[in-house]
Amino acid sequence: MIIKKLSLFKDRLTTVGSEEPLNKLSLAVIILLDIFVLNILFIGLSEHTRQITSPAEYMPQITREIFIDQTWAPSARLSKLQPLVLSDRKNYSYHQESIFDESALKKMHPLCRDFYEKVKTLSKDKALRALFVERDLKTSERRRVESSQDKAKNAYDTALLETIANKDSANTRSIATRSKNLTSRVEELTGEISTIDRTINAHPGIQELWSLVSPKNQNRQAVVDDYRRFEKWYPVRELGWQLLFMLPIFGLFYAWSAHSVKRDNRIQTMFASHMLVIASLPIICKVVELVIDLIPNYFFRNLFKFLKSLHLMALWHYVVIIGSIALGLFLVFLIQKKVFNKQKMMQKRLMNGACIRCSKKLPAGASICPFCGTKQLEVCSNCHEKTPIGGVYCLHCGTDRTQAN
Repeated sequence: MIIKKLSLFKDRLTTVGSEEPLNKLSLAVIILLDIFVLNILFIGLSEHTRQITSPAEYMPQITREIFIDQTWAPSARLSKLQPLVLSDRKNYSYHQESIFDESALKKMHPLCRDFYEKVKTLSKDKALRALFVERDLKTSERRRVESSQDKAKNAYDTALLETIANKDSANTRSIATRSKNLTSRVEELTGEISTIDRTINAHPGIQELWSLVSPKNQNRQAVVDDYRRFEKWYPVRELGWQLLFMLPIFGLFYAWSAHSVKRDNRIQTMFASHMLVIASLPIICKVVELVIDLIPNYFFRNLFKFLKSLHLMALWHYVVIIGSIALGLFLVFLIQKKVFNKQKMMQKRLMNGACIRCSKKLPAGASICPFCGTKQLEVCSNCHEKTPIGGVYCLHCGTDRTQAN
C-alpha cells in the first residue's frame, strides 16, 4: 500500500497526465523553481533560527575566557578590555550591530550581562574613553616601531658580517644608530603606556569591573553548570523553533497537493508535489542533524568513553561504515525493485519504440529486435493475439495482463 502511494507520488512529480507528457522545457522551469524555493526556505530558516539564543550569545567567547577559563591575567586584561570599550568607535559596518545592543544583552547569562553592562557604562565615560583611544594609538605605534626594530636588528647583523669581512663599516654604524633610536622609542612608548594604564586602573568603574572578573569573587562551577545545561538542551530547542517555521509551510503545500489531487488538476498537482518535497527536505535535514548531534554526545557517551579508554574508537567508525553500506544497499534494492524494476523499464522502452532488452530503436512493426534477437511480442492469455511484452494491457482486448499472470 505504501509502495503504491509512493509510486503514484513519484508519477505526479514527473508527469502531467497519461495523455499529456511533460515537456523538457517545462521540467527545467520546475527544477529551477525547486532550487529557488529551497534556497529561500533555507535562508528563511537561518534567519528564523537566529531569533533564539545560541550558546555563543548566552555565553560570549570573552566572558567564557573570564568566568570559565579564567585567563584574564592582571598583566594583560587592559589589552583585552580595550577593544571592548572602543568597539563602537571601530564599528564601521552598516550590518554589524553593537556588542552592547539591548537585545543581545538580554540573551546573556546574568553574570555576562552584568559584565557587558559595566563595560558599556565605561565606554560612555568620555575621559576614560579618551585614555583608551590614546592607549590604542600608542600600542599601535609601539608595534610598528618594534617591527622596524626587528628589521634594523637583522640588517645590523648582516652589516656586521660584512664589516668583519673588511667591507664598509660606515653602514654598520648607521644601522646601529638607527637600531638604538628605535629601542629608545620603544622604551619611551612603553613608559607612556604604563602611565596611561595606571590612570585607567585608578578609575572607580575599572576597579569595580576588575572586582567582578576576579576569580575570587565568582563561583566558576555554577557558571560552568549553567552553560553546560544550556548547551545540552539547545539542539532540542533549536529544532523545535525551526519546526515552527517549517511545519506550517509543509502543511500548506500538503493541503494544496491533497486539494489538487481531489480536483484532478494535473498541473497544480505536479507543482504541489514538488513543493511538498522541497518543504520536507529542510525538516529531514534538521532532524538528521539533531540525531547525529545527540547520538555521540548523549546516548552513547559512556560507550565512547569506554572505547577511548581502550583506544578502540576505530570500532565506532567501522560500525558507521558498515551501517552506511547496509543502508546504501537497501536503498539501491528499493530503487531497483520498486521504482526502476524490470517491468517499468520495459514499459518505458516500449513507449519510446525501443527494444525491451537492449533499448535500441526498433524498425516500425518489428516483432524481433534486429540487434539482440529478443522477441517483442507474446500471446495474450485471453484473446490469444500477439501483444507487446511489457505492456500492462492487451493491445487487442484490453485485458489487464498483470492480473491475468
